[in-house]
Amino acid sequence: MLLNVLAVGDVCGEGGQDILARRLKELREGEDIHFTVVNGENASVVGITPRQARGLYDAGADVITLGNHTWNRIQIADFLEKDRYILRPANYAGRVPGRGMGIYQCQGQRVAVLNLMGRVELNPNLDSPFKATNFLLRGQDYDLALVDFHAEATSEKGAMAWYLD
Repeated sequence: MLLNVLAVGDVCGEGGQDILARRLKELREGEDIHFTVVNGENASVVGITPRQARGLYDAGADVITLGNHTWNRIQIADFLEKDRYILRPANYAGRVPGRGMGIYQCQGQRVAVLNLMGRVELNPNLDSPFKATNFLLRGQDYDLALVDFHAEATSEKGAMAWYLD
């Protein structure tokens, strides 16, 4: 079965939210998109609020991923705990609110979405994104895995792509 996936990167500020609200549903219908992942960590320019997350869902996002600005709007913490469709980076060290991976049903397929953050030039205190990948994906039952790897260094992005391949 063919599954059309759309990944939307870095919706930024009110302008980005407005464009998504006006165009995403039309794009999904016109291109027969079945599953949409939106990176919303910059919906507030730096961070995202629960209201903004709900707006991204209303626009047509199935899953929202975050990144290094996850905690810039601290009011998102409770929302991360309650809503399984918004993912913060899975490799935050220690116990933080929310989850970094989810498995979702779409067109009879199980779609795993994993949100990771690189350490080079971002946050060396994070757990290894490579180890987190092994831990989270091993033994899971899914048909397709999507990884939002939020990283600065091209070398780290390339290493993750090679590793996942």
